[in-house]
Amino acid sequence: MAVTVYKATVSSTDRPHKYIAHVRDFTMTFDEPRENGGLNEGMRPEEAILCSLGACEDIVAGTFSKAKKFKYTSLYLPLSWSKNDADENQISEIHMSAYFRTPNTKKEAKDFVEFMENTCPVRDNLANSVPIVTKSVKTE
Repeated sequence: MAVTVYKATVSSTDRPHKYIAHVRDFTMTFDEPRENGGLNEGMRPEEAILCSLGACEDIVAGTFSKAKKFKYTSLYLPLSWSKNDADENQISEIHMSAYFRTPNTKKEAKDFVEFMENTCPVRDNLANSVPIVTKSVKTE
């Protein structure tokens, strides 16, 4: 079985709260809102998690809709997360809704969303807490 390796790097900048992520030929800026000391020049990491989940669900839908005989002309996925006030580092729950423009029935849409949920690798990793291993720490 082949293993696919995905790589990213994230670097600090000369400003607190601002970080630049690099993946392949793409860059993304992360920052905090002004009320948290940032300049609001990028999304928070938690917001990027929501975007990654939504994009992955959308890709699953687009990839498998024909095979599943589910037709749609648009898909809108609002996502949100809530934070546990007792532990400000813990995202307690992620909410997602799915809105389709489709000739299929509501039951068929629900069944298709269930398929999306069971097929999306980002969802699987969030739901099943993929292990994160720090391989090394270096200093200069």
